[in-house]
Amino acid sequence: MEKKKKRNNKIQSVTELLLVLALLVFLNLIFSGYFFRIDMTKEKRFSLSKASKDLAAKINDVMFVKVYLEGEFPAGFKKLSQATKEMLDEFRIYSKGNIQYEFIDPFADANAKKTNDIIQELGTKGLQPTNVQIKKDDELSQKIIVPGAIFYYKGKEYPLNLLKQQFGDAPEAVINSSIELLEYEIANVLRSATERKAKKIAFLDDHGELGKWEVADAEAELKKFYEVTRIPLSTFPPEALNDFAGIVIAKPTLPFNEFDKFKLDQYIMNGGKVLWFVETQIADMDSMGKEYSFMTGSYDTKLDDMLFRYGVRINSNLIQDAQSNAIPILSSMKNGMPQQKLLPWMFFPVAAPASNHPIVKNIDHVWFQFVNSIDTTLNKQVKKTVLLRSSQYSRTVSAPVKVDLNLARINPDPSMFKSGGNYIMALLLEGSFSSVFQYRGGTLDPELKFKEHIDNNKMIVISDGDVIRNQRKKSTGEIFPLGYDRYTQQQFGNKRFILNCIDFLCDDSGIIEVRGKEITLRLLNRAKVKAEKLQWQLINMIVPVFIILLFGFANNIIRKRKYTT
Repeated sequence: MEKKKKRNNKIQSVTELLLVLALLVFLNLIFSGYFFRIDMTKEKRFSLSKASKDLAAKINDVMFVKVYLEGEFPAGFKKLSQATKEMLDEFRIYSKGNIQYEFIDPFADANAKKTNDIIQELGTKGLQPTNVQIKKDDELSQKIIVPGAIFYYKGKEYPLNLLKQQFGDAPEAVINSSIELLEYEIANVLRSATERKAKKIAFLDDHGELGKWEVADAEAELKKFYEVTRIPLSTFPPEALNDFAGIVIAKPTLPFNEFDKFKLDQYIMNGGKVLWFVETQIADMDSMGKEYSFMTGSYDTKLDDMLFRYGVRINSNLIQDAQSNAIPILSSMKNGMPQQKLLPWMFFPVAAPASNHPIVKNIDHVWFQFVNSIDTTLNKQVKKTVLLRSSQYSRTVSAPVKVDLNLARINPDPSMFKSGGNYIMALLLEGSFSSVFQYRGGTLDPELKFKEHIDNNKMIVISDGDVIRNQRKKSTGEIFPLGYDRYTQQQFGNKRFILNCIDFLCDDSGIIEVRGKEITLRLLNRAKVKAEKLQWQLINMIVPVFIILLFGFANNIIRKRKYTT
């Protein structure tokens, strides 16, 4: 009887197991055509935006990714490596497996010469090396790594720097911002690789704007995603402007007549986007004479009434900021040769992002040169978002301004900056705009199509044209990257800022919104870890063993009761 009961129990257990397996197979067949993932993280770090999913779905061939984040790294870089792998896994799923990747250590078994060759080779592809400290056996050593990746797709290469260095940020903050931007940066690569019909962007070039060589790097960067051209506004038909998704007005120096202003105004009223780089003061380092000083003049572009109507006023002044870039100054003579040293130049402010808006979130500081302050008007129909502003240690000097190199040789008096600073230098305008020609009946040809209002549009106003100007070596024609200062050899965030501005204004994919994603690195308290190290080691060793023994003991009691009754 006892033996028969045990056999029935065994048959019942096997039957239950088979039923469970059959149910799992059945459910698998039913849901095989469906796909869903549940992200349990608070900040949804593993949830791709719709824009990213759509871009991944456009990958219709194998995209192979080489990621140079394998090897012995500090903890922060291990987190970046793991986060990159997890993000690529997400993109791989939505690309239906077309995105494949490999993590490699490019310097494995490489000697010093080969290491230099590898760094140079990857550098020519666009990847930037960095030095890290490795701690081993209580000893610190320096190691060069290249925290980047190269995407190979349909015969083309797309480099991506994974580490987003930022001016003055702590290493933990740099790693965190780099992880936050992973989805955006990878999506941007996919966008570049899959974009077929690009939107058109126009640079105006007949009102004394910056020349093609002065904005060459900005144009080259924008051409990765847009069709970029230069147009003479004065000879361009008004309605033809509507073919462009956006217009860039880069530092005009000549006046706009009423008809040209009408064209721009109607372009805006019909939904066109404008990125304004307008300044009021004639000020340039090339203006320095033998006395190393000059007085500023004023540009009369005739754009003041338009900008005021849209919600801003660019003031006739210059901002001086203690948080600034440096310039080379003659300091002495040595063996008949002039000696220079770098000194802070208050007319070259370096501005940090003024908000967490996607345009400026996690970008490096932006370099300005002879910038004016911006005031906003009481136009309640337009939302104003400050993108960049001067530091609290800044002030304005009303025009005309005497610019004297001797200011760089003296330490600024702190009392000069008691006003509090924080002057607006870049502003986003969104909302309902009215035409500047709304109440000017009869001033232009009445047969011209006219729209006096638009319910929803946006534009960006920046009070310095040099933000978009790259440096150029006149003797050789060499173009330096936008935001790079050849004298201080420092790279600022100008290029990323410009591309973000255009993307926000003109790109409908929504990819720019991904930049607003926030990820919190929940780092361990190092002091507490060190103090409680032995305690937690013992807990990790003893508690699991205790739980297993407890489970075995309880299971044994349950089985005895089950089969003895």
